[in-house]
Amino acid sequence: MTAAVLLAAVLARGARADGLGGHEPPDSAAAAAATTPDERRATLEEMWQRRLLPPDQEEWSPADLALLTKMRRVEGEALGYLRRRFGGVRPWSARSGAGTAVVVRLTKAGYEKYEFLFTQDAIAYFESKGAEAKDVFALKGWEGQALFAGDGRLTDEGAALYTRARAKLPAFWRGPDGRVYGTRRPPKTNP
Repeated sequence: MTAAVLLAAVLARGARADGLGGHEPPDSAAAAAATTPDERRATLEEMWQRRLLPPDQEEWSPADLALLTKMRRVEGEALGYLRRRFGGVRPWSARSGAGTAVVVRLTKAGYEKYEFLFTQDAIAYFESKGAEAKDVFALKGWEGQALFAGDGRLTDEGAALYTRARAKLPAFWRGPDGRVYGTRRPPKTNP
């Protein structure tokens, strides 16, 4: 009797498989309103090509679209980085088009590989500049923003700061004890 009541309560609430390891439920209304059918189809095909979505999935979630945006933003740098590091990008890229109009695109696996290696390089860089290995993940930018996320990956702010530092441009960060590090002598006030 109680099992039937519980089942009826779950069904009445609209049982969903959220939290079972799949994608977030797609926000179809927001996605449809933001794009025309042609743009939506092109985005969907790009997500399939980049292996962000399985080929039989017709909808994407906001997280998928955010990842696609990040991948587009770093694609040139990531492909160049992987090419320099490994001598090629074939395992981490997809080709589209035919003849002379072939376009090489970064796949999800390529983005994850790039993000991992870029983070490892950043960790080594910050350690070489005096940060203790145990404190690297607690580093903050000059304004107090975290350079590393809770899972150990560089945040967008951390990637921007590391890129500036690697290019020998003025960049400053703080250790967990408040000590200031940087590529130049730290200024007295915020840069």
